[in-house]
Amino acid sequence: MKSKFQDTDAGLTEINLTSLIDVSLVLVVIFMVMTPMILQSTITVSAPNVGNAAGGEKQTELRAEVYLKSTGEILINGVPIAGKGVTDSLRVLLDKSQKKLVVVSADEEVLHERVVATLDAARQAGAKELSIVKRRRKT
Repeated sequence: MKSKFQDTDAGLTEINLTSLIDVSLVLVVIFMVMTPMILQSTITVSAPNVGNAAGGEKQTELRAEVYLKSTGEILINGVPIAGKGVTDSLRVLLDKSQKKLVVVSADEEVLHERVVATLDAARQAGAKELSIVKRRRKT
């Protein structure tokens, strides 16, 4: 007795695409969810190299040093800057710089949000390298 699925002359005449479509749609959803996470901008933090610190190499390259005071004042290379002019001031300095390094330091009382906003402003101004420096307490 033959079952209805066994046809010796014709074989399988149709392919079931339902499972293939289900898998494809699941993969599309996974890629849609993961793409924003992959393309999100990040800040890479690397520990200082002991060899470079001990070597005492001279730095002749022009760099922008941003200092955030707890009073709200922002200093770029020791010059006070208005809050809105930070990006423009950094852009002018970085245009003259070959390495495009920005060093950010802040008082301990400065909020994390201000430091991150300054790092973002530096990145928008064209900084290729960002460095965060902890200042020693004055006793």
